Amino acid sequence: MHLFSDFKYLLFPTRCFGCRELGYSICSQCRKLWNPHIYQSRISNLTVYSAIPYSPVAKNILLAAKEQNIKSADLLVLAALRASLQGLLQKHSGCALVPIPSRSSSNRRRGRDFIHEIAISVAKDFGVAVLPLLTHQRIIRDQSKLNIASRRENLAMALTVKPEFPGNYSGEKVVILDDLVTTGATINEAYRALTRGGFKVQAAATACVALRRRE
Repeated sequence: MHLFSDFKYLLFPTRCFGCRELGYSICSQCRKLWNPHIYQSRISNLTVYSAIPYSPVAKNILLAAKEQNIKSADLLVLAALRASLQGLLQKHSGCALVPIPSRSSSNRRRGRDFIHEIAISVAKDFGVAVLPLLTHQRIIRDQSKLNIASRRENLAMALTVKPEFPGNYSGEKVVILDDLVTTGATINEAYRALTRGGFKVQAAATACVALRRRE
């Protein structure tokens, strides 16, 4: 059994998914960079609570979780979101979490709805509900290669509240949940759609934040 494990390691050596160096799944240097602190930014009159500055290492960890389904990367994202939500939910109690929906093509490629799964896991820690209220009402492009203006145009009027949610949910206090905030276009559109649907958006929480957009 040990011989098989050693042979497997030679063929598929473990690499840090933060920097790709041989060794542990996350090395000590990258682990230092994934050290949750609270960062606050403002979007659409909302306070956005985030825990990790976006960096090349943070990008690789998010991709390892979202695109490669690496469990240890999922756990790092969960730890960051717990830190973001800790103070937020003390200030805004009684809120449900609303995950940002991924594109259907992304969910099919990954084999799961990443943010929805993460939301369910982190909600258990705080004893709050998850309401997957939002859906895309038209096709959107991949945001990752778009500039600020293009991202806003791409997402304008793209989200809506799912029709299967009955009217008695209207007025519910909610917190928007996502893995990353960069330009704020996604959270801004989610805020618009939820507010139009009658929901009271209290704040937003993300694992990572691009520090250049902080106020």
